[in-house]
Order: sequence, then C-alpha cells, then structure tokens
Amino acid sequence: MEFIYCHKCGTKNTAGKFCSNCNTPLIVDKNKDGVPEFVQEAVQLECPWCKTFNKVIDETNCKNCGGPLPAIPHSNKGLDKGNPPGNSPRIIPKIYVRKLKYRNLHFLLGFFFTVPFFWTILFPIIGIFMMRYGLKKANQKLSALEYGVKAEGVLINISKDTTQTVNGRHPWFLEYEFETNSGKLITATKAGAWNSNNRYRRPNDKLWIVYLQGNPEISAIWPPVD
Repeated sequence: MEFIYCHKCGTKNTAGKFCSNCNTPLIVDKNKDGVPEFVQEAVQLECPWCKTFNKVIDETNCKNCGGPLPAIPHSNKGLDKGNPPGNSPRIIPKIYVRKLKYRNLHFLLGFFFTVPFFWTILFPIIGIFMMRYGLKKANQKLSALEYGVKAEGVLINISKDTTQTVNGRHPWFLEYEFETNSGKLITATKAGAWNSNNRYRRPNDKLWIVYLQGNPEISAIWPPVD
C-alpha cells in the first residue's frame, strides 16, 4: 500500500486527494526537484525557540511561535544549514528571549541566593552578582542573534556531556568554527545544548553562524541549538 504524507502536518494518508487531518491537498512533487514528497517520512523536530515539537517534511517555521526551524534534507538524515539568517534586526520569538534571560543557570541560582535569604548580607550580594552575569551572557547571545553578521560555519565536534544529567538525559556539547568577513578563523563552543534535534547532527555539518561585528568571539548558531 502506498502512503502519502501530508507536507503540512505530516499525517500518513492511505487514499484521497486531501489530508484526512488538516484537509490540505496532497501533493507528489511540490518543489519539482524530482524527489516526490510522498516518499519522505515526516520528521519530528523540536523548535529551538519554544520547544514545541513539529511533525514536518519541508516546513521552515514552527507552528507555535513562528521561529525558523532547522532544515531537513530529502533523505531525512541529518540537518542541512537551511536558509541564511535574515537581515538585522531579526525578530526573535519572545518566548525564547524570556527563556534565555530568566531561565539560565546563573540567573536562577542568583535568584535562589537573593530572594529566600534577602535578610542576610552576603547571600543577596552573591545572588545579585550571579543574576547580573546571567543577564549579561543572555544579552550578548541575543545581540548576536538579532544584530549579528552572518557567516557560514562547520561543526567540528559534537558529543554528549555526561557530566550533566537531568531525568536521565545528557546535554550536547558542540564545537564549531567559522571565518569572519575580515578572514579571521574563529573556533567556538556551545555547551548545555538540550535540544533533541542535535541527535541528527554530525561532524562536518555546515552551519549558519551569527557573530558580533566588533567582537566575533561572541557568536551563536542559527537557528539556536539550545
């Protein structure tokens, strides 16, 4: 029996001209590239911005927050670098901005030191310092994502960080490099990447990178891999 996967919602259809779930017209070769969409399995991707899971074949944006999704090749193996980041300033989903600012480890630890122990002297000082540091790092990354210069990069290494465990899961550690528009080669790392899409990534994968013009040491992968 031939199955046709809806290019819109990923539902498996066994017959008919319209999707049984969302009523979208079923297609054979939407983009005329010679690879019929009906032979492609819908892949479940976790939105890097809001953590919503999307069942996609060729969609480019999250169904929940509208943020760009990683690109899936027709082989459904690995992740392509996808479309380049748009011109700055780029619109960053608000849910991601809040997460980056107020749910990072330093800010949360600082909040714990400050609020419950507000009546002491030492703990609030430590807590305020940690919260300010967490906000500073978050704002640096947001500046790169929103205003950064785009560059093509390559994933050098990706591995599980077994020193951290949450509910039996380990985050990913990524190392990548890119060349600035002045020709300087930058090597950077991303630790604590919990996004499940990273399981598709392999060394030598191409990536889009955004970095600050005045300080290319501050950079981020686009879309994020958190």
